[in-house]
Amino acid sequence: MCANIIDEVCEQLGISKESDYFGLKYVSKGEELWLNLRNSIDKQVPIHNSLRFALRVKFWVPPHLLLQETTRHHFYLHARLDLIEKRLIASDWDTVAKLRALIAQVETGDYDPLHVANYNQTSTITKLEPDDKPQDLVQRVIAHHKNCKDMKASTAEYWLLKEVETLEGFGQEIFQSKPTGSVLGVGPHGITVYENDKNNQVIPFTAIQSASSHKRMFRLEYTGQEGEVTILETKFDTNHVASSLYRSITEKHAFYSCETVRSAVTDQFIRDLKGTIVSIFNEDSSLGKKYVFDIRRTCREVYDNARRALYQEDQLLSQNIHDLANRCDGENCEDSQKLARLLDALTCNICMDCQIDTAFLPCFHMLACSTCASKCERCPLCRADITQAQKIYFPGEFKQVC
Repeated sequence: MCANIIDEVCEQLGISKESDYFGLKYVSKGEELWLNLRNSIDKQVPIHNSLRFALRVKFWVPPHLLLQETTRHHFYLHARLDLIEKRLIASDWDTVAKLRALIAQVETGDYDPLHVANYNQTSTITKLEPDDKPQDLVQRVIAHHKNCKDMKASTAEYWLLKEVETLEGFGQEIFQSKPTGSVLGVGPHGITVYENDKNNQVIPFTAIQSASSHKRMFRLEYTGQEGEVTILETKFDTNHVASSLYRSITEKHAFYSCETVRSAVTDQFIRDLKGTIVSIFNEDSSLGKKYVFDIRRTCREVYDNARRALYQEDQLLSQNIHDLANRCDGENCEDSQKLARLLDALTCNICMDCQIDTAFLPCFHMLACSTCASKCERCPLCRADITQAQKIYFPGEFKQVC
């Protein structure tokens, strides 16, 4: 199953319990498509084709909801890619300068006059006319970069995500109809209908009454600003685009707006011809069954599940340390006490709860867990300025002891 694959990929990247934010994308005939994670790959992709799958953020949540620094880092990488490829658009040049400065702080650290040329190598990250670019744009970037002095890379990533939350197109999946010229974006807050005169219409998820797709036609019923029922019908190039739009709206509505994902969504499926014939005689047959939706949890469920899981892992580690400290059987008593002292020494000096897993640079003191380290600007021991908090990993044998 594809869902198992994405969980394994996220686990290898250090993303634990927050894989629901991500999805797998591939390109077919020049079109970017999400892979349906609830079905096996061989049922959706021709085996004779060679495809490269990309791990991408599917559900963009506010950065303060991300519990792990690794997850936040991958959100930053995908946001930066969207800026460079102009899927995210800055509305004014000062925002452009601020975004450039934050990216520079992440990648090069504090402002250095010898590396000013790096600013010009960054994409313009805007669709503003190049002729209107102010002559002092680089000076604006430098001013913002100087304001980021002593800011850690992880902190700069957080503030860049906070900044891109306000940009046009944030977290949107775009669907374009060439026959009608319509462009629809499905994002965290609802559906945006883009007009040529830039008088864009936003339809919140709470206003949607029903959505459906039939062949190349997509139909949406929603409540207008005056309380009237309004119908939006759009004809797309292919059946696949129309069904993908329906699927995107349903999944994002459930993820961002609902308390839980209902079984009516998770259990919805279609059958191929052979499966349909067999189901006439046996409704419980899984032959030819293909699930429509990927979604497993809502935003709240993902956050609560990850928070509980990470808390339980910390509690289990603390309990194991406590058990080892209290274990004493005659001749092994002295060794157990030494081990207990060693484990106590590896407990975070700040929260006195989690295990030490971070080294401060450049002083290389190891005093804190990653959560506490992210809040430190100076080393608690030597008071030296922290330029980087480096994650450290203990050998597998030591983790088993802990």
